[in-house]
Amino acid sequence: MIHQEVSVLARMRTTRAAAWERSGESGVALFGIIVIAGVMVVLVLTVLLFGSMDAGLAHHREAKTVAFYLAEGGLTRGVAWLEALGSAPSGTETIYPFGETPETVGEGSYLVAVVPDSMNPTLERPIFTIVSTGYCGGEDRTLELLVRVQLFTDFLYFTDSEHEPGSGAPLWFHSDDVIDGPLFTNDQIAIQGDPTFLERVTSAYGGPGDPNPSHSPMFLYYNDDQFNNIESAAGSNAPHDNPDFQDDYELGASFVDYPSHHITDDIELIAADAGIRITGSYEIVLSRPDDDTGEPMYGYVSYRNPGQGPNPWTDIEISSFNGLMYVNGSFSVSGTIDGTLTIATNGSVWITDNVLYRDSDENGPTANCDDVLGLVAGTDIEISETAPNMTDCEIHAAMIALDNCFRAENWGTGPLRGVLTVHGSIIQSYRGAVGTSELIDGEEVMLTGYSKDYHYDWRLADTSPPFFKLFFDTGLYGRLRWREVTS
Repeated sequence: MIHQEVSVLARMRTTRAAAWERSGESGVALFGIIVIAGVMVVLVLTVLLFGSMDAGLAHHREAKTVAFYLAEGGLTRGVAWLEALGSAPSGTETIYPFGETPETVGEGSYLVAVVPDSMNPTLERPIFTIVSTGYCGGEDRTLELLVRVQLFTDFLYFTDSEHEPGSGAPLWFHSDDVIDGPLFTNDQIAIQGDPTFLERVTSAYGGPGDPNPSHSPMFLYYNDDQFNNIESAAGSNAPHDNPDFQDDYELGASFVDYPSHHITDDIELIAADAGIRITGSYEIVLSRPDDDTGEPMYGYVSYRNPGQGPNPWTDIEISSFNGLMYVNGSFSVSGTIDGTLTIATNGSVWITDNVLYRDSDENGPTANCDDVLGLVAGTDIEISETAPNMTDCEIHAAMIALDNCFRAENWGTGPLRGVLTVHGSIIQSYRGAVGTSELIDGEEVMLTGYSKDYHYDWRLADTSPPFFKLFFDTGLYGRLRWREVTS
């Protein structure tokens, strides 16, 4: 009996212990569930918080991006406003071309100010800072663009047409061509092979102001076949044509009105007033040898009319007149210039031998060179087929052919003439040729005339030949510096 009671009590204790154990396990499980639920709540709240923060940051970033693009659009519109004026604004007061309050665009707005440089009254070419601020969603971004009136001489190479006069066929940039300076054309750029462009390349073909609405902003590629040329806006037509644009390119830029022959009438008036004006066909020599000593007369320009009498020379010191010489007729030129001079004619210019700056060496104008020459032809500028020019020719000058082109005389016939080296600027209505070549097994082989070695004279970006600013303003504004202004 006693044994049964003990057994019953033992079972009761065992049952209670098991119940307590199960109860403890349930408590632990419940506690774990509560902890897990708490963690999940925290995680959900954290996700919601960070999601809210990310949404806010995304909205913030989007607003700042929109403000940036609005400011960029304001800069573009500011440049277009300046270029539409025709002449640079005078004075030094800040201009608000579109009003003094921000102009609304979509979800934002922008404000543009044009700030003239305080030195503009004394500068040959005025400088302006365009300040544009974009606003969106409580954010703002401010950009500045420094621009300057641009002359044709800001380019190594400027053409109105990329064709020979009277020819419908384009002139091609070939594999051996290295264009060492900025290039601008109103026409389409034709590329055969792998030419190299060291500076920015710009074409207005198909751009605003192009008189032919059927044009589209594209290159013309030779495509390894003269009967299978193709148009493309891409910067390469590999493997056949693969130009190297080392400072990028722009297609569809604003068309530039090329100066007309009538400009020579205005140039003549200035030359007649305080310069040199002569009529006829003249031979002009810079720093010609002195008749007695044989030493170069540096700083002098000499001229004579070979068709008149014993051909006496007239020698005039360049610093004694306004730096402008005008020939009503035509002239040939050669020699070494020491000074700043513009020689213009309503006819043709013939280069009969090297035309060099006194302060120059085998690499062109030296760092301290202060010599500047402008050659302006009413029609064309030609490298004469003279004995000195049959073995290379070198020219230091900014040259403009108003009605025609810059080219070599009889460029398509005769023997090879070596290298034509130019340090300066070549501006021409039509693109002229200086030789012919042929691609043989992928290599360009010269057949006639000159191979080219053209370099931009970077001094022309700051110093132009006398009176070029009056007559050879492109109506464009060159971009000098861009930056974002941060508070």
